[in-house]
Amino acid sequence: MKVVLVIAAVALLYAAGPAEAAPKRASVPRAACAKGALAHAARAGVPAATRRGAARRAARRRTRCAAGRVGEARAGRAGVPGTFAAPVPFATAPAAAAPGVPTPGAPPTPGEPAGPVLPPVYSNPRAVQVRAYEFRFQLSKSSVSAGDVSVEFNLSAAEDPHDLWLVREDGTGQAHSFGQTPAGAVARTTFPLTAGRWTLFCSLTGHQAAGMRSTLVVG
Repeated sequence: MKVVLVIAAVALLYAAGPAEAAPKRASVPRAACAKGALAHAARAGVPAATRRGAARRAARRRTRCAAGRVGEARAGRAGVPGTFAAPVPFATAPAAAAPGVPTPGAPPTPGEPAGPVLPPVYSNPRAVQVRAYEFRFQLSKSSVSAGDVSVEFNLSAAEDPHDLWLVREDGTGQAHSFGQTPAGAVARTTFPLTAGRWTLFCSLTGHQAAGMRSTLVVG
């Protein structure tokens, strides 16, 4: 009879044991589960080297999975999928300048003028320069075209004041003149000169006789 009671008590304990242990197993950490698996393998007769190799492989798999989850999380926060790489843009060549259009910042081509070039005074057909010396006149040219002629009376090399008169040799028409001008001065004005021969002279006492006289041909 005692034997029967002992057997019944053992059966009751065995039936209650798994139900009470289930909640405990649910809260056991993974590391404890791994240790338990190793212990179970040891009890099952698996060699120790095989058990250690399996544990290392499982640890590496867990590390790779954790690294992948971290990379995906970082890429997601940056707004770029973890497996997406932005394409490298192609390098574009600078646009060629149109023919005849200067490139900004480029130095001017040697031999090309920087701006419009004005003709020199001596090439102007209606301009003449009269330089006064002691005692003579020197003209920049001996003839000009008829019309409004620009006359420059230049005393930069003179030592005394002088004046200048322009009179037609035939005595017709209107005479033109610069008043007495100090030495070193330069005066300019325009006179309407008609075709013919014009006499240029200084009217101050003795100056014309001393040599301050010249002829300008207007054609």
